[in-house]
Amino acid sequence: MKPELLLTAEDLRKYPFVSKALERVKDLDLTLADLTSHPLRNVVDRAAAYVKAAISGSELPPFSGDSEEEVLSFAVTLILLKAMGDRALTRKFAVAFSRRAGRFLAGEEMSKIVYVLSEVGVKARILQAKVHGYPMAVHVLSYLENAPERAGHWKLVHRLIERGWVYVSKLEAARLGEEALKKFIEKKVEEVKLDAVSIPDAVFRLVEDLSAEWGARIKALRERWMPEESEASEDAFPPCIKAVVKDLRAGKNVPHSARFALASFLLNIGMSVDEVLEAFRAAPDFNERIARYQVEHIAGMRGSGKKYSPYKCDNMRTLGLCAADCGVKHPLQYYWRALRKLKALSTARGRDSKKGSVDIEHQHLTEGVIDEPGP
Repeated sequence: MKPELLLTAEDLRKYPFVSKALERVKDLDLTLADLTSHPLRNVVDRAAAYVKAAISGSELPPFSGDSEEEVLSFAVTLILLKAMGDRALTRKFAVAFSRRAGRFLAGEEMSKIVYVLSEVGVKARILQAKVHGYPMAVHVLSYLENAPERAGHWKLVHRLIERGWVYVSKLEAARLGEEALKKFIEKKVEEVKLDAVSIPDAVFRLVEDLSAEWGARIKALRERWMPEESEASEDAFPPCIKAVVKDLRAGKNVPHSARFALASFLLNIGMSVDEVLEAFRAAPDFNERIARYQVEHIAGMRGSGKKYSPYKCDNMRTLGLCAADCGVKHPLQYYWRALRKLKALSTARGRDSKKGSVDIEHQHLTEGVIDEPGP
């Protein structure tokens, strides 16, 4: 049974995604044309500010003093994201917004945490008496769907479970709610139905401007990701590393274990800290200060001074990061083999070019060897 709770105006400002807040929007029966009129222009401006913050990776703007304006701004933000039609940008906004909501949740009383979790599809309950210090429990299916990682203390085998319920702390419950909210926001954007005919010109122009800003941001990130002067070759990356890079470029929020694997790999093939940071800029939750500290730590520039090596293939499989059976024991082993083959192919092509002819059949066979892992 879904818990009921009396929500204040402050609650609606912090959690404008709950059903009671969205029902208010529906009851107002406003159109996009209404929102572009002068009295409600602040709503559209605030929604645009939310999208711009997601594009730049900066902090979301502070709350409006009016809870109704905040709820409307959240709804319009979803409409703008739908009109822009970029899932990576939607993920970036979802991550930023859910992270802020997660911080609020961590400081709430447990009844409110349970209520908000129920609103985003997480089944949770308060225990009558603490169990081994845990005050709350989350249904195992909700836990599995929303655990931020499949490793460390989040791994189910490391949890205390009884009759289908996983015992959690308040902070863990808030973190699970944060993960669920990300998916909730993405789903809500997908569900938005837009009729191009009913979109006012002012909103169309705003969407075009925001799309241009996002496009320029993506282009800059792609150009900076692998500097031309770098000797590292992305073509030689093992499938597991390529998969992490692909997810980051798609705006997915990859787990800490995957970030460590990528950062340590790039550092060990000769890329600088600044170059490694560029690989993470497309991440929806990118924070340069935190990311730099973590990368410098992996590079051995902080802490114990130890430079870390990437996970071995066995560890990658355990963490769920292995993407193919490459026939090697370490990602770096795959990389150096593939890089040698690429350089050999490039040299052979250069010789053939000087001769004025290319052995197409030999070229094809060589490329096939590069795609296959060594023994």
